[in-house]
Amino acid sequence: MRPFEIRPTELGFTLLELVVAIVVLGLIFAGFTSVYGTVLRRGAEPQLQTQAVAFAAAYLDEVLGRPYRDPDTGLICGTQEPDRPSFDNVCDYDQLSLNGCTSTSGACPVVGDCVCDRNGAPVDGSRAFAVTVDVNPVNVAGASGLQVQLQVDHDGLAGSGVRLQAFRAED
Repeated sequence: MRPFEIRPTELGFTLLELVVAIVVLGLIFAGFTSVYGTVLRRGAEPQLQTQAVAFAAAYLDEVLGRPYRDPDTGLICGTQEPDRPSFDNVCDYDQLSLNGCTSTSGACPVVGDCVCDRNGAPVDGSRAFAVTVDVNPVNVAGASGLQVQLQVDHDGLAGSGVRLQAFRAED
């Protein structure tokens, strides 16, 4: 027998078989990493949704806790106050700007880039959330009131932010 002769009983892979196996494994790995990347991106969405609901509920509680009429003038939707810490009636929140922020922090160096508390100070961990408030006079079943629509969005929610609506009747 010659030194490099392959016997029919010997088993092994040819170079072509090894290349094909590596290509197949590479395709499987590429598919797995693609799915895994999608799962990782979507993994944070439930947490962002939960935070958005909490922020929306806090803002809505704050808005509905204010008087129906402007205490300064006695009018419904009288003169709008200049900033959130001085808001004294429901209508002052209409078209809320800069998330109601009046100051910055280390975690939120740009005014309005974070959700803020009722005093206008940024809330840690709330960067990239945006709060929109619309207040409109409405008449529901013969009762006059104000409809409050509140929307909280985040860059990572891909258009599926939280929207709350409420009706505020006169005291």
